[in-house]
Amino acid sequence: MSSHSRKYAIISDLHSNLEAVTNVFADIRSQGIEDVVCLGDVVGYGPQPREVLELTMKTVRVSLMGNHDEAVIKGAQNFNAWAREAIDWTRDELLIKDGTEKSRWDYLKAMPLSFKTNGMFFVHGSPRQPTIEYILREDIYNGNYEKFDEIFASFEKILFVGHSHTPCVINEDLDYVTPTEIEHGFTYTIDKEKLIVNVGSVGQPRDNDTRSCYVVVDENSVTFRRVEYDVDAVVSKIQHVERLSNNLGLRLKKGV
Repeated sequence: MSSHSRKYAIISDLHSNLEAVTNVFADIRSQGIEDVVCLGDVVGYGPQPREVLELTMKTVRVSLMGNHDEAVIKGAQNFNAWAREAIDWTRDELLIKDGTEKSRWDYLKAMPLSFKTNGMFFVHGSPRQPTIEYILREDIYNGNYEKFDEIFASFEKILFVGHSHTPCVINEDLDYVTPTEIEHGFTYTIDKEKLIVNVGSVGQPRDNDTRSCYVVVDENSVTFRRVEYDVDAVVSKIQHVERLSNNLGLRLKKGV
């Protein structure tokens, strides 16, 4: 297979940020894209988990399970205090009896851990530990080469991940490049190289850019897209939820 036959939008880490999700879905629609794959963490951190989950249910082709989605269902393990409280609050919000709580909960529990199509592999964290393992630049600097050997051996052509909220591309030579360094896109020969692509975050970017980030795949091209949204509106909503730390809003304002 020399190219992909369909155009995909790949999103991740929505984190209950309705303003960001709404604008990203509008940007996707403006390009005529119908296939949307979500790599997980639909909920957690942000102030509107019900609205974001319901919009995701209506819009995406498949949504994978992220560590925050999993924690809402199974309980928060190994999270800091304010992330854990956000998860507990999110669970309470999703279970509010409004006639649609069962469909929301069933959708969350049914999220698959991975997805494959057209030579592409999708997962939230990594193929080794789908919801919790990060793939980071620091792994390369620290010489964690066995980890990358296992990861590259686990997929056929191209792997899309989220989880770290930091968009990048990593090849088999362990060259790590950011979207800015490749002018926000690249083409590749799918029969000759394997790549890991982190698609960044819609709802909580952490690469010092406050705009949402997601990826479009069209044949043999990958394009990183940045979408502005009303950060101040989300920060205000977070501040009005007593159980959500104001730190979550400060992160959005700084893109970290």
